[in-house]
Amino acid sequence: MSVYWEDLNVGDEIPALEADISATQLFQISAVTDNPHRIHYDKEWALHEGYPERVIHGPLQGEMLSQTLQGWLGTTGWLRRLEYSNRAYAVLGERLTCKARITSLTKDQRNHYAELDCWVEKDDGTVTAPGSATVVLPTREKDITVG
Repeated sequence: MSVYWEDLNVGDEIPALEADISATQLFQISAVTDNPHRIHYDKEWALHEGYPERVIHGPLQGEMLSQTLQGWLGTTGWLRRLEYSNRAYAVLGERLTCKARITSLTKDQRNHYAELDCWVEKDDGTVTAPGSATVVLPTREKDITVG
């Protein structure tokens, strides 16, 4: 399915991405990012530091936001900018859901853009990583210009 700029409206939400992170994923992300902080892979240490379980990495939540946007865009558009910040922690066993809503639609001489608010939230509604993004979209009349 292709997403076209003229089919969108301010306020539209894009399909959400739900994720249940595993202990193996936490360990792998620690290894790949060279993050030795034991709260991410050692349950006893996480408890010692006052967390109820191993803590899900902030950069993993950013990657989930990127996957949410890229999954919506498919191969027809591209993610131009993504910014987010980690504001609350999430732990192993908490389902995370990535969401986004279109806040503006603009165009210039070359491209058509959508600005979005995006965020990661826990099942209880706590937003762990608020952010914003800019995407470039095709129109029904022409493909996008990269650059």
